[in-house]
Amino acid sequence: MNKTTLAQRLKMAMDEGGFTQASLAQAAGISQPSVWKIASGRTQESVKIIDIAKALGVRPEWLADGTGDMKPYKQVPWYDEDRKSRPAYDTVYYDPSRMLEIWDETGPTQMYTVVPDVVDTKNARAYRLKFPTGFPELPDGSVIVVDTEEQPGNQDFVFAEIKGVLSAYKFISRAGSNYLDVGDSRLPLIVVNEDVKIIGVIVYMARSLKR
Repeated sequence: MNKTTLAQRLKMAMDEGGFTQASLAQAAGISQPSVWKIASGRTQESVKIIDIAKALGVRPEWLADGTGDMKPYKQVPWYDEDRKSRPAYDTVYYDPSRMLEIWDETGPTQMYTVVPDVVDTKNARAYRLKFPTGFPELPDGSVIVVDTEEQPGNQDFVFAEIKGVLSAYKFISRAGSNYLDVGDSRLPLIVVNEDVKIIGVIVYMARSLKR
């Protein structure tokens, strides 16, 4: 597990690229005080992570939380026909994970989370679970990715809004009717009707490990 802080990773990337706080601010199109807040450890997140990472030439997910490699490329060995005994190297660019904007009940928040490349982000939104769900697989504080176009099937986890409150449920289809299971057998199923807005099917979940 990467235990570096955002400030430490920023300093590492700035040192490697020869940036000062002023030059990075100019390259990223942000204010120098914003760079200073991150570099000094005064803030652990920024809505400008993607812009800063682009200016530094590093992967935004690495800068944001230390995920994966620092640079958006790796050296892949290959063998030259004229030098079979010695490998040569090509630089191959790759993007094993991506940034997805986090939404809440009011809309996009301008905060981002990292999702792996197996997640189709075409119709995806990320949300942070703010309340206990009743499901051990989906604890509060987790970040989920919701496919807003996929139709839920029986036993799928879905994200829904009921009376202005967003939460995760299990979708139940029974005898021609649809219900939401809250994850507590002592409580009745919720009938899916006009008061229930299903935002989409949960296709990915990530949570922070407790320290």
